[in-house]
Amino acid sequence: PGPSHGGGWVPLAEIVFTFLLCYVVLCVAVSERTKSKDMFGWVIGACITCGVNAVGAISGGALNPAVAISIATGHKFAAGSGTWAAFFSLAEIVGAGAAAAAFAVTHAVDRASEKEAV
Repeated sequence: PGPSHGGGWVPLAEIVFTFLLCYVVLCVAVSERTKSKDMFGWVIGACITCGVNAVGAISGGALNPAVAISIATGHKFAAGSGTWAAFFSLAEIVGAGAAAAAFAVTHAVDRASEKEAV
């Protein structure tokens, strides 16, 4: 975490921007109604760029448990602690779960059309 930010801001930043990233990926790459065949890479990249710039100073902007674990592992070799990896990963899993739930609610039409096709 950033030196001037307390423990409460770190998980909040990771939850909010992991939610944003996961929700955007679900909308532009997964949903049959809202996916973009041409711009999905740009949209996801822009989301990552904005997220990392917005919360980088607060939490480092990992936005992904694999990145958080990799960074914590590197710090572990430099006499750091592995507890931050679990802390970051938990916040990111919460954000991803919230994004999946929000997507399920806001894109229920996709599921309804899948049921009709079967």
